[in-house]
Formats: sequence, structure tokens, C-alpha cells
Amino acid sequence: MLILIKMKRILLPHGVCSDYFGYSFFAEMNESISSAFSETIIVDFSANTWFEANLSAILGSLLSKAQENFNNILFEKIPLKQREILSRNHFLASFGGEKLEDYNNTTIKYRRNRLTDDKLIHHFLSSDLLGKEEFPKLSAAAHKEIERSIFEIFSNAIIHGNCEFVYSCGQYFPRKTPPRIDFTIVDLGNTIKYNTNNFLKAKFSGKEAIEWAVIENHTTKPKEGNIPGGLGLKIISEFVGLNKGKLQIVSADGFWELNKGIQISDTMKYEFPGTIVNIEFNLDDASFYYLTVENLEDIKF
Repeated sequence: MLILIKMKRILLPHGVCSDYFGYSFFAEMNESISSAFSETIIVDFSANTWFEANLSAILGSLLSKAQENFNNILFEKIPLKQREILSRNHFLASFGGEKLEDYNNTTIKYRRNRLTDDKLIHHFLSSDLLGKEEFPKLSAAAHKEIERSIFEIFSNAIIHGNCEFVYSCGQYFPRKTPPRIDFTIVDLGNTIKYNTNNFLKAKFSGKEAIEWAVIENHTTKPKEGNIPGGLGLKIISEFVGLNKGKLQIVSADGFWELNKGIQISDTMKYEFPGTIVNIEFNLDDASFYYLTVENLEDIKF
């Protein structure tokens, strides 16, 4: 008796970075594997020489979704350098691979969280991300406010995206110029394009929908009392602007980026089935950040 095993091979490109081309690759990957059912999906690293480990959040979200359709995931020909980093950030362990200790303290672990994991999310944001020694100096109130703002991105992924899980991962790049931390948050729920067009009864493209959504006080989430939804991006945008960092949003076929105060947007050939938010913090920053009004009691989680 012969059994036919269907296989799909995903060949990673030479470099996978936190940029338009990297996100386009993941959108195309989703197009390739979204219809797979009870197949073997092979992730082939043979041509890859650079994979930014924070993007484990995106790769993991797509592979986890594929597993829900009874697909088997295999990794092939991972170079030693990539294997070590993907073991230290616990990405490979999430798919049955090895887990290594991160003695270099350069990773923010790959995670798949529910919103009910709020205490755990707050803890790793405070300690693993904002609490890194290399992170720009913050007052206690500024630390708490930025933490709350990033948590709201997790919250909005659940509320706006109407999904169960949020994926995240980060990486510290000490040898880059300037040194930086990239932190990536991913959901596979309703896209910004879908929500915005549904809310406004419009026909925005992906990039137009993101451009609308990032404007202050623009939100598709109902107000709770006198507090409008969608405040997280405002604080993060202000901080990365002052920090000369970067904020990127990918949803459906839309790509949007705020880089050193300059906004750019573009359209991708393929659609990503959810939303990616990547925050890049510039660590070559000797500034001390504080809120205009410093009152810890006013900052609620």
C-alpha cells in the first residue's frame, strides 16, 4: 500500500530583515501555505545567511496557523549561527527543536500569548525589553507609560483582530550601527484594511487604511467612557521619533513606516493575513525621557 505525502518547500531568501522586502516574503509565504492541509511544510534555510530573530514572531505565527490545519513542520539546513539564535530565543523549541540558554542576553523570547496572560506580558515588557541595561533611560512614569502603550498593541490585536493569540519576539543587535532592539508583535486576526473599510464603509487599500488608522483619535474600537481606543501608537510614535528609532506596520497588502520622523507607505504584491507591528529602538541614545506631567497614579494598566 502506497501513501502519498504532500510537501511544500519554503525556501528562505539570502537575507530576511525587518523591511519591506522581508515582510513581502512572509506575505508570499502565507499565500503559498495557506491552503495546505495535512501536508509536510519544509522551511529550507539552505540559501539563508541572515535572519533577524525578532521576525520569529511572524514565521511562528504562520507555521502555528499551518499546524492547525494538521500540517507537519520541518526545518532543513539551518546554518549554525541561525540555529543557535533560534534556539536561544526558544523559537525552534516551540516546534519540537532545541532550547538553549541565552547567556549573551540578546534575545526577547518568542512567545504566543492570550490577552488573559496580561501579567506575564507586562512582566516581560518591563524586564526583558524596557529593563535592558542598554535601553534609553526613562523616568519611572515614562517607563510605565511606554509599557502600557506597547501592551495596548497586544490588547488591540485581540480586540480589533478578533483573534485568540498574539505572537511576539525581540532581538538586540549590539554590533549594528547604531545598536538597536527590534520588537515584533503579530496577530492573524482581522486586518486593519478590513476593520477600517467595515467601520467607515470605505474602499481603502491596505496602505490607505494604515495611514488612516495611525492618525491620532482614529480608531475602529468603541470608546469606553471618555477614553478613546487606539492611544498606544501615539505614545510609541512620539517616543521612536525622539529616539530616532523606527515604527513599522504591515496589514493585508499595506506597508507603513515611521523612520526618524519620516512616514512612508507602500503596497505589497501579496496580503499578510493579519497585522504586524515592529518597533525599533535606537540604543545609541544618551537622552533621559520623562513625561510632561509625571504622575504614576494617572497611568493605569
